[in-house]
Amino acid sequence: MKMYIKKLIYFLRNFLKIKTHIYNYPINKYASVSDSFFYRNDFIKTVFFLSNIASHTNPQIKQKDFVKIYIFSNTGEFLKVLNFTLKPFETKKIIFSDLNLKSNYGSFYVFHNFNENELLVKNKSFVTERGYLGFSDNSIFWNFVHGNHNSAYLSKKNKIKSLMTMSFFINEYFPQLTFNDCDKFDLVFTNSENMNVKYRIKTYDSENKIIDDKKFKLNSFNTTKASFENNDKKIKFVKIFSKMYFPRPVIFKYYSKYFDVLHG
Repeated sequence: MKMYIKKLIYFLRNFLKIKTHIYNYPINKYASVSDSFFYRNDFIKTVFFLSNIASHTNPQIKQKDFVKIYIFSNTGEFLKVLNFTLKPFETKKIIFSDLNLKSNYGSFYVFHNFNENELLVKNKSFVTERGYLGFSDNSIFWNFVHGNHNSAYLSKKNKIKSLMTMSFFINEYFPQLTFNDCDKFDLVFTNSENMNVKYRIKTYDSENKIIDDKKFKLNSFNTTKASFENNDKKIKFVKIFSKMYFPRPVIFKYYSKYFDVLHG
């Protein structure tokens, strides 16, 4: 009951922007938490390194880690679930181009489960996957970035529940980098909520004059790549507006001979 009351209190505080929290807490103290991860299988390939988290949190106990990976298309369609049993200290490389997915890009969530996690529960912590993704356009050189948000947890009934917070007010997010050094860039957003979320993106030049103003809506578990051409290097800054409390995107910046991926 305490967990439900705490969730309600956090919801009201975030909704009204009073002592806000970026994320909610799972109701179940034994819940497994996952970042929202972005994959793509177009001209850029994706790999993910899956490790036995039990070996990192309790290295003195040699135990297996039971993992479920839920994969969605960019339109929010559930594609498949992958099940793994990791031996102590084992790491597997997941190559997304080998999974025969019918979507060129989308999202996935990684949930861990192991028996001896009382130490985490005692310290009011959760098993959380915040691993690293690798992206490459030649399968030789890779750019790595970790998951974007503590976005969801897996319920006892194997349902994905959002941890993202919403507000009654419009929130503004300002990526802490400039864009006038690249030819093109993508802003990637994933919605792990069980409701629609609206976004607005404004781009600005060096004199803070608006160049572009895009609006779009993400349905539940949708992923979108908002693409911007910038060959003339006029776009310098970006601002993002949403009732999502922390609308931080994954950013791809494209140059003449390489690309970069990061959080804003």
